[in-house]
Amino acid sequence: MFRHVCIAQAQWRQRVPWKLTLAAALAVVLGHAGLLSAQLLALAELGTGGAHDFVIGTRAGMVWLMRAALGGLLLATAAALATARGGEGGHVACAALAAGYLTLAPWGGHAAAAEVPWQVLVPNVVHILAVAAWLGALPSWLLAARAYASQPDSALPTEALAGILTRFSRLAMVLMLVIVLSGVWLGTRYIENAGDLLGTRYGYLVLGKLGLLALALAFANRLRSRFLPALREAGEIADQRRRAGEAARQVTLELAAASGVLACAAWLAQTTPALHEPDPYWWLPFRWSLEATWAEPGLRPWITGGLLVMALGAAAALQGRRPGWRRPGAAGFVAGAGTLCWALAVPAYPSTYKRSQVPYLTVSVASGRALYGEHCAACHGAGGRGDGPAGANLPRPPADLSEPHTALHTAGDMYWWLTHGIPESGMPPLGDRLSDDERWDLINFLRAFSEGFQSRVVGPQTVPGQAWLGAINFYLHGVPGKAELKAYRETHNVLLAFLGGPQAQERAQVLAAGSAALRSRRTQVLAIPLGATELPANLPFPVLRPGAAELWAAYELLTRTVSDRGAPDRLGMAWSHAEFLIDRFGYVRARWIADERPEAGWAQLEHLYPELERLNAEPRLRPPPDDHVH
Repeated sequence: MFRHVCIAQAQWRQRVPWKLTLAAALAVVLGHAGLLSAQLLALAELGTGGAHDFVIGTRAGMVWLMRAALGGLLLATAAALATARGGEGGHVACAALAAGYLTLAPWGGHAAAAEVPWQVLVPNVVHILAVAAWLGALPSWLLAARAYASQPDSALPTEALAGILTRFSRLAMVLMLVIVLSGVWLGTRYIENAGDLLGTRYGYLVLGKLGLLALALAFANRLRSRFLPALREAGEIADQRRRAGEAARQVTLELAAASGVLACAAWLAQTTPALHEPDPYWWLPFRWSLEATWAEPGLRPWITGGLLVMALGAAAALQGRRPGWRRPGAAGFVAGAGTLCWALAVPAYPSTYKRSQVPYLTVSVASGRALYGEHCAACHGAGGRGDGPAGANLPRPPADLSEPHTALHTAGDMYWWLTHGIPESGMPPLGDRLSDDERWDLINFLRAFSEGFQSRVVGPQTVPGQAWLGAINFYLHGVPGKAELKAYRETHNVLLAFLGGPQAQERAQVLAAGSAALRSRRTQVLAIPLGATELPANLPFPVLRPGAAELWAAYELLTRTVSDRGAPDRLGMAWSHAEFLIDRFGYVRARWIADERPEAGWAQLEHLYPELERLNAEPRLRPPPDDHVH
């Protein structure tokens, strides 16, 4: 690319450096063999088979074979052309083979396993090719500068070199913009939070890659701002060539930093993405959270003021026409940033960003509810309001778990408290009494319990554009072709009907009569009988009898209303009939508590149909709910 975009052949007729091309092709083949060896060693440690099973039996192995074929063809082509001293056509052929080799790389890695592969594969390919074009051009930049510095005056005129490097500077800026934008996009796919960045190997490699890239850009900016203007100025040719030699040394350093970027990228490709790392280690005693700190009215002026001072300081520091403003502006920016960091800081623990390995399922929530009654109710109260009898003697009153603050802590925070206790408040550790899975069950329950109080505003009518309450997933026992609730995502809404009391059979008949109309509106009914309720036989929709008690123990937590928060001495409600409308993306969008409003809501299905049509016309508002709490 450097030769075809930046160099006019009439300016410089130096031969294509085939030895360099051959060395690069050999490096590709050796690097590919080293990559395979590393993968095979990792597979050997996991006990998942040998080289033959990997290459023939996996998609990554097949991609490796195709890349190996392209790498071998690249090496053969470069060797043949180096011997025959081929022309520009051979150079283009080698570039095309190298581009094909690089393009295949994401197909055998993490990108191909993404939930929506094309959202990751395409940016990956663009990112890799842009990096290759930038990095591959640097040796030619170096050759041009050295040729000018060491060869006779007629070899490469000063004006020609200035034109070459100016065109490369423009090309490099475009490439760097592509690299940064695609890199930021990919970063959001693989890194979810600060714990991923500062607490995992993947995050450390990303930071190392960014640091080396910044170093390379610093060298490039120095060349662009100092060497190129000096090259365009009239001066002694000997002085110009001396400066070209210095520039070549700068490019050598830039090339070394860029090679470090490439090494980090290769290591990243073989590292589990931070998003899939279950146990990030957070080594700071605090974290930054706008959501948690904005809830404190006393901190809001500090947050707003810090942002304002940062903005004013940045504006002053970047005001090029007033140099006297730069230092005060930079000082103001630093002061504002420091204030913001202080205001946004909340306590954190080594497990703050730990990820649950127990799915957010009704069976887990029901188990956590039982564990709460056994281990927590004495202090936090039978209804979770912080009024348990044993809490009266503690140094600090137990937390009211119905308050919104519960949702402002990470699941990892709660895991740490359950495991190690909170000595200053008198909360005892439960790590020696509860297994790891039981602690996560309890956390799943606490999340559902807290969301129940937040969801009191949900009524029989959907609110357009508002999808925030994730449906608790559960297994579908005995439903052909469907293993769990989330199997209906992307295709059907779900009307989840908990039927009990004297009206249960009548309601089941109403739903049965309207099942065809519901199906025509892409909605599946799932009925759950409560208690000893008997529903009519041969209903045209699944009746989930196995696990019905666990289903209600979880979803009952989401049935509090504006007029009824529930009794303070119990976790659940006293309803005998409740229905949830779950959209095709996995969010609870409406809810009808028939005991509270028997004649309103969806007593007549005609009142439900407009809500379904509204949901069916709505696009995806946000990604599907997480399978685990965070």
